[in-house]
Amino acid sequence: MILKFDEPDPQRAEKEAEIKKLDERSLRKLYNDTRAAAKAARKSLNMEELYRLVRGTKTIQRIAGERGIIIRSLRLPQIVRP
Repeated sequence: MILKFDEPDPQRAEKEAEIKKLDERSLRKLYNDTRAAAKAARKSLNMEELYRLVRGTKTIQRIAGERGIIIRSLRLPQIVRP
């Protein structure tokens, strides 16, 4: 499952209500899956989809934060080869 929002999204309230019901593990999985989908959209240069997915990741982070859960996006170091 992934989370994405149009701007404006008429179903935002319903989607957020469902996310608020998730336990921490499920919330983190939703974030990771949504972030992976955003990464794929970025790689394929699908900016409209990327924007929808980023709105989803930010919403997940906000809802988690309201519960005292911190979800950070981590960038892994990349090896630069000459």
